[in-house]
Order: sequence, then structure tokens, then C-alpha cells
Amino acid sequence: MSESISPIRWLKFVAGGAALLIVIRWGLQEDLAWIGWAMVGALLALLTIARWPYGALITLVGMSAMPRFFVELFGWKARPEHFAVVIVSLAVCICLLRSNLEIRLETPDYCVLAYVVMNYVSSTFGSSSPSQTLRWALLNNLAVLSYFLVRLLVRDAEIFGKAFRVLLAVGFVESVYGILCYASHQILGTTVGVELGQYLTDIAGPYGSLVEANLFGAYSGCTAVLGLGVYLTGERRLRYLVCFFVGALATVLSFSRAALAALVVASMWVFWRARDAKEQHRSRVATLVLAIGLILLIVVPAVGGVVQERFAGLFTQGRLGEESAVGRLIEAQEALQEFSEHRLIGTGTASLQLSFDWGGYVPDWSDHFGWVGNITVRILHDTGLLGMAAFLGFLGALAWKIRSGLRGRSRQAPMLIALSAGALLYAISFQATDATLSAFPWVHLGFLASATTLVGESNESANAEGTTVRSSI
Repeated sequence: MSESISPIRWLKFVAGGAALLIVIRWGLQEDLAWIGWAMVGALLALLTIARWPYGALITLVGMSAMPRFFVELFGWKARPEHFAVVIVSLAVCICLLRSNLEIRLETPDYCVLAYVVMNYVSSTFGSSSPSQTLRWALLNNLAVLSYFLVRLLVRDAEIFGKAFRVLLAVGFVESVYGILCYASHQILGTTVGVELGQYLTDIAGPYGSLVEANLFGAYSGCTAVLGLGVYLTGERRLRYLVCFFVGALATVLSFSRAALAALVVASMWVFWRARDAKEQHRSRVATLVLAIGLILLIVVPAVGGVVQERFAGLFTQGRLGEESAVGRLIEAQEALQEFSEHRLIGTGTASLQLSFDWGGYVPDWSDHFGWVGNITVRILHDTGLLGMAAFLGFLGALAWKIRSGLRGRSRQAPMLIALSAGALLYAISFQATDATLSAFPWVHLGFLASATTLVGESNESANAEGTTVRSSI
């Protein structure tokens, strides 16, 4: 008991001293706008140390779903996910120093480390403005750090089960919030949580607390397949069906083509994985089909025309004609041209905005910076072939562990299937709107990597017990 309490006490002393220094420093300034953010930071610190490690996981998962908000801090855009990563990192370091916890890195973890290093290498030696790209590389590093924090915090099956419910609950809350923002805009004309003219001139796309509507669609779609995966292959609980229903509804209302297509593909994969489920499978599928029918009954009359227009407007007279799609294609083309000149190490993290000027295409857009929406093109452009090799190595190692884990009969297998479906959905949707510079996909990948480790250990233990029984017989 003493080993579990002492790190928390140390954290309280450190947090108290840091808070005192901050108050003294900022108290000498006339601008008191920092007070609100200081209170938020204090609440995050209290939440982190409450009921360790679940408070820390709630902080990581919850703040990763709020990248829309930020505060200017010494010229940096500090977002809730950055504050959460710093606070949780401090708590984890204290626990590691005050206990004998063993840090075990596996092949996927080493690949992620190599990818992070390549961001710094490319930003230092391949960038036209190293000071800028190194700053963005550091912010990206903070996002990726959430992956390792989840790996350190989720260390056994009990923690993993409760942490998975935290991930699902945050996704559910975010989906509900986005739906309410859209409904409020339609009924009351409010603009909170929606982007006017996101796709069409008269259509508002809900983004909730995410950066934009496409990412909101991907996040809520991931929530839907998480609920679907566990419902079809594991526990037959109403809450998982509700999560699927709400997440799918939010994805439809996001009007994101990539998220909708990804949701269909990921759901089909889950159905395929659940084909060998127990005799209850038929009734589950019947209930699920009923839920999907209810979604269509509610949504199609209201927004069916918008969804149809979104897909129909993608091509005009046989050519790519939708404005946002054309814009992404132009930016991807510019990024590939720059990559051809810096194939090995790339040009630095998020560096397209340093060289690409939309004013050359649309004079009125001279103040619009360029960014690469396609995850594959972005990684190639930013980190070159070496960075892409590290990232593909991570995905390959993770896929191998998933394949091995699903061969057994572990109790965590349904959650592994659900998390794998969520990763598949992100992989598809990020081909149109990449979000790997934010924390929420790395949080998800941290859960997935922890699931593969725990399922693998469970399968090995089951095999060892089976071998022992056969030997005794």
C-alpha cells in the first residue's frame, strides 16, 4: 500500500511547488486571463492523481478529444492534449522513480520511437526553416507521447477493461455533443460546434470539440465500431448497441465522405470477424439491423439529400469537381513534388505550409496555408522514406500481433477486435483528412498495442496450462 501512495504524495508536493511558482510569476502581470487556464490545469492535475491510474487515463482520453481549443502560450498554440500529456508524464515519471515498475518495449514501440526521431531529423536537416519545423515536431512529439503513456498505464487485464470503457464513454459523449450542436444549429440557429459552409454553402458540418467535421466523423465512427465490435463478439450489453447507434448517427451528420465509407468498411470487417460467434449471434444481428434501420429512419428524411449531394458532387462531367477534394489533390501534388527533391529524410514536420501558397491558385486565398490531408503523402513529405519505413514497420508489427492474438480465446479478444476495427477506420478516413499530428489517434493506437500484448500473454498462459494438463495426463 505504501508504494502506491508515496508517488501520489510526491506528485502533490511537486504540483504544489510548481503552482506556487506560477502564481508568483503570473501574479506580477496585469493580464489575468491565465487564471481560467490555471484552474483547468489544477483540475487536470487533481483528476490525474485521483484513483490512479484511471484518473490519468481519463485525463489523456478526454483531453485528446478536445483539440479544437487552444491558448497562446509564448507564441505556441497549447491545446488541452498538450497539458494532459505534460501532467500525466510528470505523474508517470514520479511513479517510475518511486517504484520498481519495469518498462518493456516491443517492436511496435521501437518503430514509433524511430518515427518520432525521424521527425526531428527531417525538421533539422531537411527543412527550409528548422526553427519552425522543430517546434511543430515537438508538438507532434507531445501527441505521440500519449501512445507511450497509455502503454505504461494499461499494464494488466483489469486496468485494460476499465480503460476501454473510458475510451468508449468519451467517444459517446463527444458524439452526443456533436449531434446536439448540429440539432441546436438547425433549430435555434446557433453556431457552437459547427462550421458554416464546411462542405456546401448552406450546410453546417458539426465538429464538436474536434478540429473540423471530417475528424469528428472519424472519431464518432470509431466509437460506433468499438461498440459494434464488443456487442457482436463479446458482451451482449445494451450500452454497446447504444454507442454504435449514437456514433453512427454522429458520423452520418458529419457529412464526411471518408468517415462514412470507412465506417461501412470497418463494420463489414467486424461482421466478418463475428461470423463464428455463438448461437446468440443471430439475435444480435437482428437487433443490430433493427438499430441501423432506426438510424436510417431518423436521419435519411432530414439529411439524406445532403449526403447524396456530397457524394454526387465529387465528380462533375467525369472529372473531379468538388472543391474540397480538388484542394486536397492540389496540396498532395505539391507535397509529392517536394518529396521528389528530398526523398530520404523529407522536409520537416508540417512543412508544406512554409512553401505552398494558395494565392498562386486563388488570389483571394493568399492567407490560407497549405497542409497535406492524405496521411501517406504527409509522412513521405515530412519525414521521407526513412520516416515512412518506421511508420509502416509500426503498422506491420502491430498487424502481426493482432493476427496472432485473434487466434486464441482470450477474454480481451472482443476488445482487440473492436480496437482493430477502429484503427482500420482511421487508416481509411485519414487518407482524406490526416489527424496523426493530434493525440486522439495515438491514444487509440496505444490501447490497441496494449491489447495485443495482453491478449498475447493470455494466449501464452492458456497454452502453457494446456500443455501442463496434457503432460500430467
